[in-house]
Amino acid sequence: MSEMKPFGEEVPPEARELARALRQLFGGLAPLSMRRYAVRRSYDSGAVSRYFSGRRVPHWDFVRNLLGDVAEARGAEAPTEETVAMLRALHRAALHAAKGPVHRVRLLEVQLAEADDEAQRAARSARRLEEALDDRERRIRDLALQVRELRAEPAADSGEYGRLRAEIRELEEELARVRELHRLAEERCEGLERRLAEAEAASVEGGGPAEVAETGPVVERGASDAYTFGVVGHSNVVHVHQGPAPMDEEAAAALSAQIAYGVDGFFNGLLVDERTVVAVVPRSVRRDAMGSFQSVSVGEWTAPATMQHVYEATGLERDGASLLVLELMAPAPPPASPVRIDRKPPIGSRLLVSTRNPYGPYSCLVDLKGRTGGLLRVEGGFDHSLTGAPFFSERGGLAGFQNVVSDDSTVGYLFPASVLDVLEGISLPDC
Repeated sequence: MSEMKPFGEEVPPEARELARALRQLFGGLAPLSMRRYAVRRSYDSGAVSRYFSGRRVPHWDFVRNLLGDVAEARGAEAPTEETVAMLRALHRAALHAAKGPVHRVRLLEVQLAEADDEAQRAARSARRLEEALDDRERRIRDLALQVRELRAEPAADSGEYGRLRAEIRELEEELARVRELHRLAEERCEGLERRLAEAEAASVEGGGPAEVAETGPVVERGASDAYTFGVVGHSNVVHVHQGPAPMDEEAAAALSAQIAYGVDGFFNGLLVDERTVVAVVPRSVRRDAMGSFQSVSVGEWTAPATMQHVYEATGLERDGASLLVLELMAPAPPPASPVRIDRKPPIGSRLLVSTRNPYGPYSCLVDLKGRTGGLLRVEGGFDHSLTGAPFFSERGGLAGFQNVVSDDSTVGYLFPASVLDVLEGISLPDC
């Protein structure tokens, strides 16, 4: 590690974080020098030097090979999922922040590889479901034949016959859902392939494709179901994320509620059904708001509400959390799908919030980095005014509620969705 030089001031923060992680990882091969490692792997030593200095973002293959080499040197079968997820997130962030056509090509290659993995997983799931469906249909045909041989009609509520019919219905529904996921993944692959071809052509010509506009809140969707979120926060800072949507933005917005109190105060909550809103906020916020509730809004719809219950959750942070259950005086537009809870969203995945801040609609993606003291630790483009806002996982389930945010609005903590377990009379299904 002595050959590693200090980072230059021109290195972007995202590239520096990735390079620092690669340096720490490479330390597991000590006393192997960087030059010897390049020779061992048939890499260009100058390119390897630029990877570790942060002046160039490597291909993911380089990171994956380094992970494998370090694991082998330590006698481990494979790197941990947490390590892989952390490096993937750092690698993606560095590619997003890097400028120039070369890095744009690499980012698109990463996105295409991820989309192809998703398409292959969906195809495998579809094949397994088709096999299971064929098996159930064969068994029910055999059962019907046995019944006919006995000259009796199968009763609709007969045990085996009814159970197989129910399993077939469930398998057909799941198969339809997986086939749709496969179709969307294939469309996304096709779109990424076109963009990659354009970026490669621009790279060869020495130019670069048009950059994504980084002004104003924007959501762009295409046939590939890829999108770009541009989120305007305090000081007019824009955060841009690209990739597959973890959850439909409109579905998340339809479940997000704003509770107004006092003169101009408000916090956020979750619409459970057309008459019930649940809010999970720090106790300090609850103390400020108690007795001064004005109304609840979901999108453009607003109605008065009354407090039904107040619960306390402990063990999450120093000040704890308060869970408020409000009853709407008029029915809200019911959500298109029931609320489900994602108790263990995987570290390295993304979470989505889609609600309103004092200036209008607000959408944001954050990266789940880990868990701290019972809270979910996340990074992304936050808004301080979204206390209590519900975040949804890539599986479409409720992951948590915004708690606290750092001064620079990049690091935050969420109350986990499991905090709702203390509620009485409200039971939400898991994903």
